Amino acid sequence: MFLARLKPLYLALLLSSACQLQAQLPLSLSVDLRDAPRKLLHATEIVPVQDGPLTLAFPEWIRNEHEPAPLTQQVGLFIRARDGSGVVGQPLFWKRDPFDPYLYHLTIPNGVRSIEVRFDFITADKNGDAHGSSDANLAVLDWNTVVLYPYSGPDTRVADLTVTPTVTLPNGWHTATSLKTVAGVMEPTASSIVNFQPISLEQLVDSPMIAGRYFREVALAPEVSPRHYLDIVADQPEDLEVPQARIDELSQAIRQAGLLFRSHHYDDYRFLITLSNNISQAAIDHLQSLDNRRSANFFRNEKGQKLYANYTIHDFLHSWNGKYRRPEGLATPNFQTPVNTNGMWVYEGLTDYLSTVMTTRIGNATKEDFLDVLASKAAYYDRRPGMQWRDLDDVDTMAYPLWSSEDSSYDNWRLNGFDFYSEGNLIWLDVDVTIRDKSNGKKSLNDFVALFHGLGGDTGPKVVPYSFHDIVACLNQIVPNDWEGFLTERLHALSKAPLQGIAGAGYRLVYKEGADKDFQYSLAMSIGADGVISDVIMDGIAYQAGFGPGMKILAVDGQPFTRPTLRQAIDAAKTTTTPVDFKVDNTGEISDLHLDYHGGQRHPVLERVPNTPDRIAEILQPMSK
Repeated sequence: MFLARLKPLYLALLLSSACQLQAQLPLSLSVDLRDAPRKLLHATEIVPVQDGPLTLAFPEWIRNEHEPAPLTQQVGLFIRARDGSGVVGQPLFWKRDPFDPYLYHLTIPNGVRSIEVRFDFITADKNGDAHGSSDANLAVLDWNTVVLYPYSGPDTRVADLTVTPTVTLPNGWHTATSLKTVAGVMEPTASSIVNFQPISLEQLVDSPMIAGRYFREVALAPEVSPRHYLDIVADQPEDLEVPQARIDELSQAIRQAGLLFRSHHYDDYRFLITLSNNISQAAIDHLQSLDNRRSANFFRNEKGQKLYANYTIHDFLHSWNGKYRRPEGLATPNFQTPVNTNGMWVYEGLTDYLSTVMTTRIGNATKEDFLDVLASKAAYYDRRPGMQWRDLDDVDTMAYPLWSSEDSSYDNWRLNGFDFYSEGNLIWLDVDVTIRDKSNGKKSLNDFVALFHGLGGDTGPKVVPYSFHDIVACLNQIVPNDWEGFLTERLHALSKAPLQGIAGAGYRLVYKEGADKDFQYSLAMSIGADGVISDVIMDGIAYQAGFGPGMKILAVDGQPFTRPTLRQAIDAAKTTTTPVDFKVDNTGEISDLHLDYHGGQRHPVLERVPNTPDRIAEILQPMSK
C-alpha cells in the first residue's frame, strides 16, 4: 500500500525532472516573414525533448497587453519527431487541453530527442478586417505569437528557457529590434536571413521586431550612454521624413529621463515606430524598446503630435516603471500564469503622471497645455459617479475585463480599464505635492523615482518586483509620513474625485463658459456628431430627463440636429426659463424629451488660488545635473 501511494508521486517527480531538463536545453526558432504581406507568419521550432509526456504552451498572458493572446490566430500546427541526426520522421499526435486551450499535450516516443514544431500565425485583426500587424510593405513581429514552449506547470520559468531565433525577411526589407545578432549589437540590415544570439524566452517575448521595405534609423542623444535609436518602417519613403523638432524632443526626453531615474536598465534602447494607415494602431511598452504603431503622417501631423506624442514618452518611461520595477503580481514566472493587476495605479498611473510632466519639461507642451490636461482629468472624475461604488483598487483588479469592454454605455457608472491611468496620475500629483510640502521644497517625487527605479544603479535588462509595502518604505526614506494610510485612503476612497493634489499645488477646479465639445460638462451626456448619445451620466440632468445611451437626437427646438444647432439652443436657453426640446429615436420609437438646463456651455479650467505656492510651476521645471 505504501509503495502504491509512492508510485504517483515518483512519476510526478520524474515528469517534473524531465520537463526541467527540457527547459534548460535551448530550442531554435525560425520565423519566415516572406508571407507577411499576405497576413501570414510561418514558424518552425526545434525543441529538445525526453521520452514520455510533454506539454507545449502558447503564451497566453503577456504582461504588457490588455487582453489574453489571440490563440485563434494560430493555425496549421504540425509536430514531427526528429532522429539523432536531425532527420524529420514520424508525425506526432497532439491533443489540446480540454480546460486550457493554450496547452497542447503529446507523448514523445522512446529514443526521440528533439521534435520539429511548425505552425502559422495570421496577422489580421481578430475582427476580420484588413488591418493587423502587417501589410504589403512592413510587419511587426511579436515573438509570443510564433512560439510554443515546454510547460511543466505553474513553476515553469521562461527566464530559464533559452531560444536561438532566426528570421527570414522578404527581399529588400530591413529590420530593427533590441535583440543582438550573432555579429553583435543589432544593426539595420537588408539581408534576407538574420540570425540572433541565444536569449531567454522571457526577454525574447519582450523584444519585438519591426521590418519593412522603407526603413530609417536615427541616433538620438548621441552623447548619452547606453545608446538610443529611433527606428522607423513606413509604407511610403516620404513618411520616413521626421521634422528635426521631433528628433530633438526625443533626444531631450532621453536626457531628462537619465536625470530623473539616474540609471538605465537596458543594453541600448530603440524607439520602434511603424507608420501605416493599413495596420492596427497600438502603443506597447517593453524593457529595451517601445512598439508604437501610428498613422502614416504621425511625425508631420501637429495635431496628432499633441494627441499622441505623450504616448511615445509614456512607453519609454515604462522601461523603468513597469518593466524593470514591476508590481509583484505582474512578475509571473511564465506566460500561462494569470497576472494580478492590483498595481496598475503605479504601473500606468505613475507613468501617466511622469510622461505628462516629461512632455512639458522637454518642450513638447506648455504649462498651459499641462494645466488643460490636468483640468480635463480632474473634471472627468468630478463627474464619474461610478466612484461611489467601485474604488480604484477594484478598477485595478478588474483591469482585463474592463479593458475588453468596448461599450461606452454608462461608462461613467461602470468605469473602465483606463481609469487607473488618470486617477493614478492625480494620486501621484498628490504624492509629489505632499513630499514638496513636508520637505519645505527640498525633496520631490523626482527623489522617489530616482531611489525606487534606480535601485541597483545601471543594470542590464532584468525584472525587480515590488510590493505595496516597498513603495511605502521608499517614500518614507524620502520624507517621513503615514504613507501607508495616505495611499490606502486614496486606493479605497469612494464618492469623491481625488483632487487633493490639485488643491495642494495651488489650484482649484472651476467650470467656465466656453465650448463643450461633446456636451458632457453642460448637458451631462456625450453626443456624437451624428446625434447618437454614447454616454449619459448616472443621475445627471440628462438621465433625469429620460435620455439614455444609444438614443439618437433627431431635432433640437424643432430644428434638425447638428452640433452647432444644439450649441445655439444651449446658449439661447441661458436667458429663458423654457426647457430645450429634443426629438429622439430610441430603437425606432420616436419621443419628445425636455431638458430644463440654463447654464450655457461649460468647460473645466484650473484656476490659481491666490497667496499659495505654485507647485505646478516647480514640478514642470526641467531637471539639470
